[in-house]
Amino acid sequence: MSLETLLLVFVGISAIAFMLQCLSMWKAARSIAKTVERLEQETKELRGDAHELMERAQGIVESMAPLGRIAENLKANMDLISEMVKERVQDLDEFVQEMTEMGREQASKVNHVVTDTVEKFEQTTEMIHQDVLKPALEISSFLKGIKAGLYYLFNKKTPPPPSKSHAEDELFI
Repeated sequence: MSLETLLLVFVGISAIAFMLQCLSMWKAARSIAKTVERLEQETKELRGDAHELMERAQGIVESMAPLGRIAENLKANMDLISEMVKERVQDLDEFVQEMTEMGREQASKVNHVVTDTVEKFEQTTEMIHQDVLKPALEISSFLKGIKAGLYYLFNKKTPPPPSKSHAEDELFI
């Protein structure tokens, strides 16, 4: 298996990992959004119910004076419950914001990894060209020169015309 194939496989695996991470972050964001929506709907229902209860309690207080203090306590408790629900919604909103920020950070990290991988791939390709291909072509050219010299020395004829691959090697260099 050649180095190019291994690098191609590695880049493919990195791309698949990036896609899987994006998919999981997208699913998590959708799940959180659905939860927030459901909680907001439940909060609205709870507020409506609490409002209705407060109105009924006010009617009872007006009709029954001795139970007025009890109704006031109930109203206070309903206010506390309403405040607690409001705080929970705010906490959930902060949680969604944190998850979104974490998703952005993860996407940034994946982008950095992919960029770094591409840079290393380019560096490796350049190094192969400098350290392997150039010396191999120089050795090939040197051996062809020796071959031509020996051919001329032993056959006392003009050397054969350069092969097509030799001309292509010169163009490549």
